Amino acid sequence: MLENIYFIASFVGILMGFILISQLFKGKKSDFFIGIVVLTLGIELLFSWGVLSGYTNSPNAIPYWKLLNYLLLPPSTWLFIKYNTNDNFKLQLWHYSLFLPAIIAYGLELYSDLVTISLWKYDAWIWLTEYLPILGMLYVIIFFWVIYYKLHFGKGKSKQKKQKIQQLRLVLLMVSITLLTLLWLIFTFIGWDYYNMIEIIIISMFLGFTVLNFVHNQGFQTLKLEEKNRSFPNYNDEENVKLLKKHLEQNQPYLKPILPLKELALQLSLPPRYLSFLINEYLGKNYKEFINEYRVNAFLNKVQSNELNTKTILGLALECGFNSKSTFNYVFKNITGNSPKEYLNKYSK
Repeated sequence: MLENIYFIASFVGILMGFILISQLFKGKKSDFFIGIVVLTLGIELLFSWGVLSGYTNSPNAIPYWKLLNYLLLPPSTWLFIKYNTNDNFKLQLWHYSLFLPAIIAYGLELYSDLVTISLWKYDAWIWLTEYLPILGMLYVIIFFWVIYYKLHFGKGKSKQKKQKIQQLRLVLLMVSITLLTLLWLIFTFIGWDYYNMIEIIIISMFLGFTVLNFVHNQGFQTLKLEEKNRSFPNYNDEENVKLLKKHLEQNQPYLKPILPLKELALQLSLPPRYLSFLINEYLGKNYKEFINEYRVNAFLNKVQSNELNTKTILGLALECGFNSKSTFNYVFKNITGNSPKEYLNKYSK
């Protein structure tokens, strides 16, 4: 019975790993790196199945366990975390060097097969393939929870990032990886009879992550996005959303009273219909709501800078891109839930 559970869970994990890795072709590098982690753990479960079933001792067994490389886990998990906690993170050339230990391990294992020697009699090999991955994962999980604390409880946190990091599937995944790493640490350095607990955590993680990933990224919503974006298959949606936000933050085109969608699209060198698609589907707003939200935030920033001491409310509103008092009052109340005067009276106390 236990063998069957391991086999089914390993199949699910390996399949999900390949699906996530394939997302690289869609520009989703974050999914690619977590796919490496999921695939590695899937192979680990398959290895456990092979041991329980006796397959690994079979003379005709395919040595798939040679693909198992724990050194892939720390850099892949770290890069996944960076993509999910830093909107401005970009993969650089030096990041590839993080996978150098894994490449060296693969090379040494291939060499040992050719010359028929056992690497396990060397302490350096054990440190490279067993201890170094554990220490690397320990650093990675500490790195994540420190960032999580800063974004969730720290001062000056970004609301958008806070919402992103609170996604259930991300937290579930990192909790599972944290528990897995701690149990792995105990088993390796202290010794523990209940090694099956690690497999149970991996199985639970796979099942939970698979279901949540399917619900969040697949289902009808994804089919709808693919249908709407069929006219622009060569555009990277995530990168262009970042480009849009960066342009608005740095150049502040919304300060102009009249900013048609076509003009903003021209500034970004994007088709207007595609830009509208990005705002509607990825930011959950129509174009006017999106631009007016930036204008309201600009107004609030001016208020916090004490510019009201020398200017009127209407004067600040006009500077922020609103073309009339009535429009400003309507938009402001729609976004904040209060009229400008009510808001200022409430938060100035």
